[in-house]
Amino acid sequence: MCILVQEDLDFSPISFDNYCKEKGIEVYAVRLKITPIQLIILAIYRSPSGNFSNFLKNLDSILNTWNSIKIEFVICGDININYLENCNKRQQLDALLQTYNVIGTVSFPTCKSKASSAAIDNIFITRTKNYIINPHINGLSNHEAQIIMIENTFITNQINKITTKRDINDQNILEFQLLLSHENWEDIRITALHQKIQEKSEGNK
Repeated sequence: MCILVQEDLDFSPISFDNYCKEKGIEVYAVRLKITPIQLIILAIYRSPSGNFSNFLKNLDSILNTWNSIKIEFVICGDININYLENCNKRQQLDALLQTYNVIGTVSFPTCKSKASSAAIDNIFITRTKNYIINPHINGLSNHEAQIIMIENTFITNQINKITTKRDINDQNILEFQLLLSHENWEDIRITALHQKIQEKSEGNK
């Protein structure tokens, strides 16, 4: 697994090696600074044959380490819990994530075979965010990708705005006066005269 980040963003990798256990949980993470919040993005993998209780315990410890009102989480990866079914493992994971105000977003199949389909890959985000998520068929494996777009006013407000202004100096003023001297003002005088006549005519009605 890896996390790719746009190079001009303020980010730093986070090590959770002490929580990673074979067949338990594998975690890769990055901290993204988006004033006034910090976004913690976690890519995780849980083996279907791993100890589920240990998975929940380690995930809880990871989230608790960074839990803050100025921290938001995005958790994505292959968790091997079918979110097309209301199974016991899903209920336990949801209960844990809800304590951090985090919810799952995937409700469509992400892993398909001839015999069945399941949603074992998911993206979990802060509950208060508006989002749009869609599957992306990549044809590389039986796991389909997911693409999520999350509304984030903090990022929107940081987009650079282009401001156009006129540079006024002595040289520009002289050039402007020269251009004015070459203008034919006769049409403007006639138009102004017609407008005065029309206004006078309407005033006498």
